[in-house]
Amino acid sequence: MIVDIDLSTITVLIIDDSRYARSFIKSALHSFGARQVVEAGDGPEGVEILRDRKIDLVLVDYDMQPMDGIAFTKLIRAEEVPSCTDIPIIMVSGAADMDTVVLARNAGITEFLAKPVSAESLFRRVRSVLLNPRPFVQADEFVGPCRRTMDRPPPDGVNRRHSAPLPKPRPLIEIPPGIAQPMVRQAMDQSTQAARTGGERSSRRRFKAGEPIFAEGDVGDEAYVIESGRVSIFKVIGAQKVVLGELIDNGVFGEMALIDDEPRMASAEALTDTVCLVLPKAALKSQLNRTPDLVILVLETLLHDIRKMGRELAEARARVRARRG
Repeated sequence: MIVDIDLSTITVLIIDDSRYARSFIKSALHSFGARQVVEAGDGPEGVEILRDRKIDLVLVDYDMQPMDGIAFTKLIRAEEVPSCTDIPIIMVSGAADMDTVVLARNAGITEFLAKPVSAESLFRRVRSVLLNPRPFVQADEFVGPCRRTMDRPPPDGVNRRHSAPLPKPRPLIEIPPGIAQPMVRQAMDQSTQAARTGGERSSRRRFKAGEPIFAEGDVGDEAYVIESGRVSIFKVIGAQKVVLGELIDNGVFGEMALIDDEPRMASAEALTDTVCLVLPKAALKSQLNRTPDLVILVLETLLHDIRKMGRELAEARARVRARRG
């Protein structure tokens, strides 16, 4: 996992009735560089904390008493706490079925994170919320981040919008110049040196829109950092192409195969003309060799869980698409 943003300036509120869950999330946030983390044992306590101090991001559990995560989110979006209506809210839930996800989305959450939580999945959600905020909608029937996560053309070619799209808001946190994480910066320096000596073809690569970057099952010998453009990560289930996610500037992909030496778990394709910095396997391994064995063991365990969840997510989305079709 590559931490390429500075979280030391933000304050995060964790709301969960499980002390152990709060402890894990807090430890993970600290490992990402977040230093100001506040805890609440239930929804009402979380509301009081929001009334008393400035919070930049909330992670709230779904299943709590006496106020669950849905009720908490609706209360915040209903302007019950002044100046907190549009605060980013990530919901954490052990129930990740479609009905629960839709219920949470309609309540106004910003992102949804399924349990069991890994450090990787947590960081990706936090990063997405802070760097890629969606326009905030305040309408009669819905208050929350725009539910359109991707800008796709209408299926029948008819645009039913009654007004222009809301402007995209600025990131909630500044992106530091270059690659902020020391391990990646050092590895990229090694990549540049290798390019000069012929060890690698290039430390920067360009892909045309629609061009494949790598395929599921390929041997992973490079990771990529998006300098500009947009990349789709997807799996093929049966005859269906199931998109797992899309990445934009500063997004990192292809790194898991470099760490655990497993084949690529999904395919990557450039959606637009894209420029990527290339991180060779040897450069990353030279940095990992300095990492304690216990940390590597934990990391490999997390990657195993991520791969498993990726397969399950793709299969679930394929089943949902088949039912709708």
